[in-house]
Amino acid sequence: MSLWGEIRQRRITQIVVTYLAGGWMALAVVDQFVDRDVLPSVVYSVSLILYAFGFAAALLIGWNHGERGAQKASASEIVLLALLALGGIGTSAQVVRGTLAEAALAAARADTGMDMRRIAVRYFEDVTQFGELTAVSDGITEAIIDRLAEVRSLDVVSRNGVLPYRDVSIRSDSVARALAVGTLIEGSVDQRGGRLRITTRLVDGLSGADIDRASVEIAAGEFLAARDSVAEGVSRLLRSRLGEEVRLRELRSGTSSAEAWALAQTATRLLDDAEDNFDGGGDIATSREALRQADSLLAQVESIDDAWVRPVDTRAHVAYRSAWFAASAGDLETAEEQYEIGLEHARRALAMNPGDANALEQQGTLKLFAAVALSPTRDDMARLMTEAQADLEEAVRANPSLATAYAMLSFLFTGAGDNVQSVLSARRALEEDAYLRGADRIYDRLVYAQYELEQFRDASTWCEEGYRRFPDNYRFAECQLWLMAAPPGEADVDAAWGLLARLDSLVPESLRAFKQGVGQIMVAGVLRKAALADSAESVLARVDRAEDVDPQRQLLVYEAAIRATTGDQEGALTALRRWVSATPGGTLGPTGELSWWWRDLRARPEFQQFVSRDN
Repeated sequence: MSLWGEIRQRRITQIVVTYLAGGWMALAVVDQFVDRDVLPSVVYSVSLILYAFGFAAALLIGWNHGERGAQKASASEIVLLALLALGGIGTSAQVVRGTLAEAALAAARADTGMDMRRIAVRYFEDVTQFGELTAVSDGITEAIIDRLAEVRSLDVVSRNGVLPYRDVSIRSDSVARALAVGTLIEGSVDQRGGRLRITTRLVDGLSGADIDRASVEIAAGEFLAARDSVAEGVSRLLRSRLGEEVRLRELRSGTSSAEAWALAQTATRLLDDAEDNFDGGGDIATSREALRQADSLLAQVESIDDAWVRPVDTRAHVAYRSAWFAASAGDLETAEEQYEIGLEHARRALAMNPGDANALEQQGTLKLFAAVALSPTRDDMARLMTEAQADLEEAVRANPSLATAYAMLSFLFTGAGDNVQSVLSARRALEEDAYLRGADRIYDRLVYAQYELEQFRDASTWCEEGYRRFPDNYRFAECQLWLMAAPPGEADVDAAWGLLARLDSLVPESLRAFKQGVGQIMVAGVLRKAALADSAESVLARVDRAEDVDPQRQLLVYEAAIRATTGDQEGALTALRRWVSATPGGTLGPTGELSWWWRDLRARPEFQQFVSRDN
């Protein structure tokens, strides 16, 4: 009998079609329950797997038992059916296990904030024998960061955020947790003979495991081609990670010279080293020498490509930092020379590219520096501040993502007493780059600007966030004390003493005596809030007010403020009299700076002697 005859006789077709129809209806019911979230989606996947294995079982049963009459199941049939059942159950178990693992991973990501679309690009490692390609690896890293930052669907950590994690010995998962990223991009640069080999790895932030990798080889010296090829590779890797195409913009490098680009990257690294050394309390002479070398390299870049504006505005920034370092060392003559040099570079950059955001920022920053550090006349200071504000505001109009310009505007508005604009600019700076260099000072500025506006809840939020980001920075133990002594909230005396001890342990030695005095006055304020006036007086009596500790006699103003805001008007006026006696000509400004401190004193005629309208 033919095969078709066998099939017809055994009624396989009827059995299989009946199974397919019944199973399809069952799948449709499951699908409806899944769509309405009555059942988890994995139930549909399991049903589909069992349906497929059941189809094979239906064929087997139909073949062996399709004839009329009873047929006994053979041992081989039982074995095959058991294998199909085990296969269906095993495959279903794998799917369920995988689904549960994905759910657990997603929950872990949600708990840690490690979204896959939040990405950090670690600085690529230079693995050449003598580290001769460090500038190239840095440049490739920063180019990828810049290009990814343009993709709206991604949240990319800025170069300031990844700079502290250059050290390859820091584990990938540790970096990911610190930066709260779900995806890391890492890589290395090597040279083999006349070829440059760049390897890129896509790393899961939660586990630190490699997801995928790609490599490109380019002729040695073709650095710009290497940079662009790596960017294309990153786009492909992210597509495999995110399940969609990630289009990166073309990088406008500004130069077609690989030599100029590499030298500019080396100069940038020297500038970073100079700033890191200075911010870390290192030798100023070392920082100034690094800046001198950076400027020399940038001059070489200009000689190679005199149409590229980047080295010119970077030289303006180098001159600004040189002026700042000189002023910090008390060398105002050199500071003024570097200010003039920097201003000339900024003007040259603007002549080459009118409206260039970076050049405008450098010009505004230099003018602001001159206003606050070079002791100009009152009229010159007002002019410089006005011009600096105009330059910086024009810079952020030209490039709304220029976080450093917003940070400078915040500093400028703080000096001008415009706390509202200071807060707005500082917040915008952090929105554009949460890891901005000097972010601790921006958080500190936000705390006290909100404090001065009597927005204590917002001030507390920024203080707490600053403490979370910078737990070893004394500013955020101090701001907690200030806020604890402010009018709203409960008086927690034990917590205040604990914060004072923490402040003492964190503050630099050069500031310790003064900051201890500030902290003691704040603790006294908390004690007064807790109706422990005698204890508060005892603490205030221990404050060291020696001239070498507090040459501006600011501690007396703080004591007056604490007394005024806790109901001791006579004590506040006495402290202010002592302050005026110690600082002839000292005033609290047109209406009394931080006016809410003195709200209850303004009705007292004696208070007017501390206020000047000629300020």
